[in-house]
Amino acid sequence: MVERIVTRDVNRWPWWLALVLLGLALAWLHSKGKAARLQEETTALERRQRHLQSAHRQLRERAEQLQQTAVQDALTGTMTRQAFAAEFETALAHAAHFGKPVALLVFDLDHFKEINDSHGHSAGDAALKLVAGIVREKLTSSDLFGRFGGDEFLVGSAGSDGPQALHLAEEIRGSLARHVREGRAQISGLGLSIGVAIADPESGYALEPLFNRADAALYAAKRAGRNRAVLAGRDSADSEGVLAPRSLAKPA
Repeated sequence: MVERIVTRDVNRWPWWLALVLLGLALAWLHSKGKAARLQEETTALERRQRHLQSAHRQLRERAEQLQQTAVQDALTGTMTRQAFAAEFETALAHAAHFGKPVALLVFDLDHFKEINDSHGHSAGDAALKLVAGIVREKLTSSDLFGRFGGDEFLVGSAGSDGPQALHLAEEIRGSLARHVREGRAQISGLGLSIGVAIADPESGYALEPLFNRADAALYAAKRAGRNRAVLAGRDSADSEGVLAPRSLAKPA
């Protein structure tokens, strides 16, 4: 009797072992499938992460381009009008604190519309870039250089009084004249009219009145025959220049 029971149990062992092995195999297959799905999900996540990183990099580069556009004029490489106004106002505040003079030069190319009409806009653009290059050669690292718009430019020079600023203006104007005489300019007859105004403890450091005085001096240079520099008086009235005073800081 005992032998039959033992024999019967022994005969059942292969079936139990097969079931156990089958269970282990199914569990292994399940875990393998789960591991494969996890690997696929991980790969997909990594792919999405790379895509997001690429998109983020493109957005950052675009933002940097837009920021650069906001502070740098695309044609001449000078500061934009808004960027110049912000930087120059900071320079004025600093100079006011120490009671130092600050010069503002406002200038443009004489008869620029006729240049564009006669020679084309590409020639006009070349003239603007030539002027920008000449001005840079005359400035120090602390000077500010911006484009007001069209053919008008701005220079801010901290520490320069009236005679020094007028000398700088004549240096710029004279350098362009030499380029024209020596045939280094594509267009003959190029000239600059320049208005100069000084901020100091006596005349004050407010941005817009300073710009209005420099702008009035620019128009005085135009009325006097063009291709010259004019230094504004401390109490120059807006009526000496444009009929409606313009703004440097505010959009036109």
